[in-house]
Amino acid sequence: MSNERSDQEKQPPHVWLPGVVLKFLVFLAFAFVLFEATVGLGERDLSSNRVWVVIAGMMGLLLLLAIDRLTTLRVSPTGVEATLAQAQARALEEVGALEDQEVAETARAQILQAESPDQVQAAMAMAVELNVNRVMERVKQAIGQRRKVYVRYRPDPQGPVETYLIAPLDVKPGKTPATRANDYLWVYSYEHESAISLRLGRVLGVELSEETFDPAELMADWKKKEPEWNVPRDW
Repeated sequence: MSNERSDQEKQPPHVWLPGVVLKFLVFLAFAFVLFEATVGLGERDLSSNRVWVVIAGMMGLLLLLAIDRLTTLRVSPTGVEATLAQAQARALEEVGALEDQEVAETARAQILQAESPDQVQAAMAMAVELNVNRVMERVKQAIGQRRKVYVRYRPDPQGPVETYLIAPLDVKPGKTPATRANDYLWVYSYEHESAISLRLGRVLGVELSEETFDPAELMADWKKKEPEWNVPRDW
């Protein structure tokens, strides 16, 4: 109950007031129906009709619960969308996994001020963009200094966060039509013992280690052709 009250305080009245008024009107109408059904009944009649009164009361409670649920959903051309509260909860959980606290706090404030799921998604998109910019700064620093880094990565948006020790090599767009719209962090993963690509938008944080790597050692098995790097370096 306290969570519902705090959510209402964060939202403008025109968002939550219609649902509260509707539930109150349904409650008054149902109370009136029960009163009319029982008024004028003697003690004997009331006893014999008690089962029906109880059933009617249970149906009223179910109706109120159904209305409470329906007033927190909205229908779109593609079906029922998540409520604002549900969208905010999911977004706050994702933002909480970001390593950069400044980005996380900025996104958290925008998410709580959002008045629709679309605004929540816009706040999340901005948070991802800011986080990518911070990640890129550290990746460029690590490439220039040939330093290994610990990267926190979420392979699946709904899955757990994984941590890899990697040597950053470059940032490149995807190679296929389906992935070309996204940038990928191209790295050598010491856990996988091979070069892998990490979708940049799913990298939650990068921490530079004190260890360095030898590019020539990592590229020993590569073709003789010099790679075309997107991130400038002196090696």
